[in-house]
Amino acid sequence: MNTSNASEESVTENLDQLKSMALEQGADNAVVIPVSDIIVDPRVRFKCMIPKCYMSGGCNHCPPHGYAIAEVRDMVSKYRQAVFFRVRVESSVIAAKGLADWIHNGEMDDQGVILSLGASYLAVFSIVSNIRKSAEEMEYSPTQGFAAGNCRDVLCHDNPVCRMLTLAKTCANDEISNPSMESCGMDAFTMAARVGWDVYPIGGTCQPDSVPRGSLMGLVLVT
Repeated sequence: MNTSNASEESVTENLDQLKSMALEQGADNAVVIPVSDIIVDPRVRFKCMIPKCYMSGGCNHCPPHGYAIAEVRDMVSKYRQAVFFRVRVESSVIAAKGLADWIHNGEMDDQGVILSLGASYLAVFSIVSNIRKSAEEMEYSPTQGFAAGNCRDVLCHDNPVCRMLTLAKTCANDEISNPSMESCGMDAFTMAARVGWDVYPIGGTCQPDSVPRGSLMGLVLVT
């Protein structure tokens, strides 16, 4: 859609519909923000590599693969507004004792923690994908979406290697796969704090009783 030919009222109404969609599909918070509120900081992307995340280099969207900071900034500059949302995760899941080891070793646990966490990440990927589809049906095109975490663990957990990094060079889930905000250098936690959401950083040694809850964030560039 050429938004210069659309009334501001209709654009606002459409963005509100997309925001409501995020809430209906599992987000507990959703806002429309100007792209000037999107924080792109190279230090966020470097955190994926120093110290090295277990998925660094293991997914087409994860550093050192994926978009460079300059590319992200250029992409964001082509838009005016975005839908930013959050999916909450219980601290007993996202800060469960032994979680880091289970993930690193590719193991499942008896309590279903990995399945619960995976479902929360999948919700973010699904919401991003569905907002993009709906926005494009409204003739806002092209859109760009950013999820949370790496897509290989969530969408291709049975594959030891991301298909995009093999000779196949094809994605088995290209309709739902999107890079994460953090892999693109977006400071999701500071952005969340600035819109008034309570956010708590969670590291590998964090315990469930140390934080009230966890947060997974997603973003879709629309207009």
